[in-house]
Amino acid sequence: MAKTASLALLLAFTPLAATAATPEEAYISLRDRSTAKLRKLEAAGKAAGAAEAEEQKTLKELGEKMEAIIGPVSVPGFQKLGKYSIETLFDGVGADQLDGLAFSGDDDKSQLTVSTQSLAEAFLRAHRKNWLKGEKPPQSLGEALPSPYFYTLAVSPDAGVEKYADLPIAKPAAATLATALLDLRSQDDAGGTLPDEIIVAVASEGRLYIASTPAKAKIESAPACEKIWSEHQAKAKKAMDSYSASGLADEKDFEKYSKLQEEGSSAFRHCFAEHAKSEKFFAALTQEAQALADKLAATKR
Repeated sequence: MAKTASLALLLAFTPLAATAATPEEAYISLRDRSTAKLRKLEAAGKAAGAAEAEEQKTLKELGEKMEAIIGPVSVPGFQKLGKYSIETLFDGVGADQLDGLAFSGDDDKSQLTVSTQSLAEAFLRAHRKNWLKGEKPPQSLGEALPSPYFYTLAVSPDAGVEKYADLPIAKPAAATLATALLDLRSQDDAGGTLPDEIIVAVASEGRLYIASTPAKAKIESAPACEKIWSEHQAKAKKAMDSYSASGLADEKDFEKYSKLQEEGSSAFRHCFAEHAKSEKFFAALTQEAQALADKLAATKR
């Protein structure tokens, strides 16, 4: 009889154990419920006062849950005390970023965001429908990491990430994924501006590390790339002059100008990527990225 009762008790609790939410699932549930409630108030013009107080209280609770999920983080070159990566639950800059903890670099320029692979995958699923037009939405984290748009969404709320070249690092032994790219962050079209930053992403032991740091090697442009940019600029100037002459009335001229600027910027980056591979600075940049990837992969949970 005792055996039968014990078995019945075990069977009664088994479904509960099997369906218990993971810490990440519980976090996402709270975040989504709170965000939906607050944005409904915001849409109704009731975002001030009590709603703001509730937002701050919820951000604190979510931050504490995130600290428990991520655990202690100690990466040389970065502060040990991180902050919750989501800055607001209302609609705006700092909202809807990759869930995790953000750490400042000791140099006050580098940045590190630490998330989990499951949170990053949930982030991707949530953004597939509004992915960058013309780019196939990534179906996995491995497909997402080479995309500059992923980093724009995940860690760069106030500027777009423009990729100039992939840096061919070797995957550290402790990592399941590792990607590095040379980039520039810009609020407008980057034009013929040279890149100045390295972004490295490493997945290891269930965590996802995304670090950015200023490029140390001196980066130079090839004359051929400067020529391409200058030619597009000359054509764009003609379109803008024509637009100005029309009293800013001929929208076709402005559209032509914008298209030429975009095409010139893209052509410059493509040219840079092709020529940079044979330059000494490219090897130096790859070494910088490799050192950072190795450091991230060596971080223990």
